[in-house]
This record gives sequence, C-alpha cells and structure tokens, in this order.
Amino acid sequence: MAAPEGFLERAYRDGSLPDATGEPVPLAPHSVGADLGAALRDLAIAEGAERTIEVGLALGVSALWLCEAVMHRDGRHVAIDPFQERSWNGAGLRTLRDAGVEAMVEVIEEESQLALPRLVSEGRQFDFAFVDGDHRFEGVFLDLYYMTRLVKPGSLVVVDDMWMPAVRTAVAYLEKNLATTLEPDALPGAFRWRRRPLSRGVPSGTGDTAVLRLPTERPELRWDEFVPPY
Repeated sequence: MAAPEGFLERAYRDGSLPDATGEPVPLAPHSVGADLGAALRDLAIAEGAERTIEVGLALGVSALWLCEAVMHRDGRHVAIDPFQERSWNGAGLRTLRDAGVEAMVEVIEEESQLALPRLVSEGRQFDFAFVDGDHRFEGVFLDLYYMTRLVKPGSLVVVDDMWMPAVRTAVAYLEKNLATTLEPDALPGAFRWRRRPLSRGVPSGTGDTAVLRLPTERPELRWDEFVPPY
C-alpha cells in the first residue's frame, strides 16, 4: 500500500485536488491545512489509534492524514459523507484511490445522523474521531453524542469549526453533561474557552479546533438530569 505523504505534499503545493472527472477542486476552505493535518496525524499516533472515524470526507484530505496515523498499525479508517457525489463530484473517493489508501477506508455515503447509530448497534468501536460535517446544532450535537458511544472510553474526539456558535454549544453540552474534558494543549492553537461572559449568549473562545477527552467511564445520568451548557 502506498503511503500518502508525497500525495499530500503535491496536493498542498497545487492547492487543489481533482474530482471524478478530473476537474480541480480548491482545497481551501473545505480541507484541513497542512499544519492541522500533521498535528491530527501526530495526535492520533500518540494516542496509539488503530481505528479512526470522521464525519465529513469532502476532498479526502483529513482522511489521508488519519490514514497516515494508522497505516503502520494495519489500521482502518471510516469516513461518513452523504454529499460525496452531490457536492464533491466524487473528489474524496478519487483522492483515496489516487493516494493508494482506498482499501483501508470504509466510506459511508449516508447522513451521519443515520449511519452513526447503526454503527453503535453493530458494536463498532474506534480509538479516535474527527467531526467536521453538519454544522447545524442538531447535526453536530448528534454527531458528538454518538461519538461518545463509538469512541473508546478515555480516547479523543476532535471537533473542527469552533468559531460557529452551534458547534460551541454542542461541545459545551458534552462538557457539562457527559463528563468530557477539553484539552486545549493537545493541538497547536487548539480551542480554549474565554472567561464566561457576564452577558447572555454562547460563550466564545480562541482556536478553531477542539480536542475532547472522553471519560474513562460513561456517566449514568438521572432520567431528569440536565446541566445548561452555558
């Protein structure tokens, strides 16, 4: 199996990747930058990840970084993207083929809100997750909730685009109610909260990408238990 390192270097140099017909699709703003991608890879390696999962394949760039993390452990990666054909014209699927990692990636072209609970019911488990799909509150909340059931206790869930209030609200809920812990030093420039404001509204912070550590034991909430996220 060919390693994707050289492929990624060329993609960042060119600033684009081809779709299924060969038409170039710009990397920005749809793909992780080289620095974040390398940091994600290194973090997954440091965690000893063998099974990784992401929501949001897009052009396939983050998938390649995670493949780099697990390929030497004979690992596997799952990527969920219902818009691979409609929005990306198969660009992510072509990326996986051209980079030589197609055999180690399971692509699920279905809404994550449907695919993730099915993976839970199948008893699937993962060591590391990257969430960068639906950024509406209900979508990212469900993605994160099901990741707390799919990712092994004590492992990491990384969430992109924390500049969006909906994403921050979902992350805050997990912290307040599901005992996840924000690790702002796990990635360079990772998200950290500012002091909670005196005025009402969604709290803000610095950094676009949050790293959440799941608890070693899943909390058992009372039937009526709820802590407001802010």
